[in-house]
Amino acid sequence: MNQAPNPFNSNPSNPLDPLEQQLDEQGEEMPRQYHPATKKTLQKVFIILVVVGAIVGGILSIGVISLMQKAGLTDVPARVQNPK
Repeated sequence: MNQAPNPFNSNPSNPLDPLEQQLDEQGEEMPRQYHPATKKTLQKVFIILVVVGAIVGGILSIGVISLMQKAGLTDVPARVQNPK
C-alpha cells in the first residue's frame, strides 16, 4: 500500500524532504527565503509579545511588592539584644 515518492516528480510536495532540498556549491543546505510580508508580520508579533510580557511583568511585580509591604515583609527586623 505504501509507495515510495516519485523521485522524478517536478512538483515538490514536501519541502523538508532531503531529496528536494536546495544545496549550494559546497553541498550545504541553503537557508530558506521567506516572503518579506511574512517576515514583517512575524517581527511585529514578536515585538508585541515582548512588550505585552514586559507590561504584565511590571504590573505583577508592583502587585507583589505592594502585598509584601502590606504583610510587613519589607520592614526592617527589630534588633534583639542578648543578655550576657
